[in-house]
Amino acid sequence: MSKQNILIITGAMDVGGIENQLMHLLRNADKEKFQIDFTSTMPDAFYRSEIEALGGKFILIPEMSHKNPLPYCKALYRIMKDGKYDIVHSHELFHSGIVLLIAKLAGVPGRFVHAHNWQDGNGDGKKRSLIRSAYNTVMRWLILACSNQQLACSTLAGKFLYGEKCTRKDSYHLVFNSVDTAKFLGHYDDQESGEFCDGWINVLQVGRVTTVKNQLFLTEVAAEMKKRGKKIRILCAGSGDPDYTEAVNQAISRNGLHDYIQMLGVRSDIDVLMRKASAFVLPSHYEGMPLVLIEAQASGLPCVVADTFSHEVDFEIGKLQWLPLDGDAARWADAIEAAIAHGRAPKDHVVRVVKDKRFDSKMFAETLCHLYQNALNGK
Repeated sequence: MSKQNILIITGAMDVGGIENQLMHLLRNADKEKFQIDFTSTMPDAFYRSEIEALGGKFILIPEMSHKNPLPYCKALYRIMKDGKYDIVHSHELFHSGIVLLIAKLAGVPGRFVHAHNWQDGNGDGKKRSLIRSAYNTVMRWLILACSNQQLACSTLAGKFLYGEKCTRKDSYHLVFNSVDTAKFLGHYDDQESGEFCDGWINVLQVGRVTTVKNQLFLTEVAAEMKKRGKKIRILCAGSGDPDYTEAVNQAISRNGLHDYIQMLGVRSDIDVLMRKASAFVLPSHYEGMPLVLIEAQASGLPCVVADTFSHEVDFEIGKLQWLPLDGDAARWADAIEAAIAHGRAPKDHVVRVVKDKRFDSKMFAETLCHLYQNALNGK
């Protein structure tokens, strides 16, 4: 039996929640049945070496430019045609319309699209321009016209990208994001030492440093902790927009918060940081189905999160508190202190939820591979 050739289209394959999910797929898929390749716009992307070590191709393409999209479109068409791909799986939000049109023109039989967000923008409340709204409308039409399988990480994300009607079709599938249980459950009870184990209580946030992830608000929460004289420290793992990062660093310096909030940059040891933390915080303006929140709950951490995205991510074991993003840093500080006092969830509860709700990374890969096979078998 010949392998199924799968091409994944998603930005750069650098560090991020979507990229982490796709690595779950590559790590767990049957290498005898599936050849899984990735396009990237970044030569030195974080996951390049692992993709290649696991037998996947890492294919460089030019960045998409709305002023001159031809180089991008030509590169994708050539890659799809020459690679004889059975399935193209796009994770590019509305831009997936262009990807799927090219896949259809290249004769790719399986055309998958995946919704990961339920908003489009910075989460700053500003309305999209008329041009952007028109572009999204056209792209949604192309997505529905050119795809034959529509996936979503949450109900909200699916309705946002495809519309309510599409979510009732047989071709629509809800596939929750997942956690690497070997990393986050396998070392659940381990005691950590060394870095950040210095008498301070650690609260962890993980995500790109951008307006959407809202780290500036965390500087206000850190200032509140300082005012209260609490030795509670927020650790922010991730990198991102240079201007926003500079704004966060300036707020830290201006308010003398270096002991109370630290920007760690990209880390490859998020599981270790979660074992060193006493709580997790996520003040994002919006999310699709945040992988880091699944990982935090799988680590047993009590979580304080913005009430801005799908509650389907909640393990429902009493360790997650939803709060409004109303600028009330004191309220968030209160909730974080309460979360720390509550402590971690029992491991047996976490193990049950991960299995029952199919948050396990092997189940995630199994689901996608099953959908790939069914699509090509006409089921």
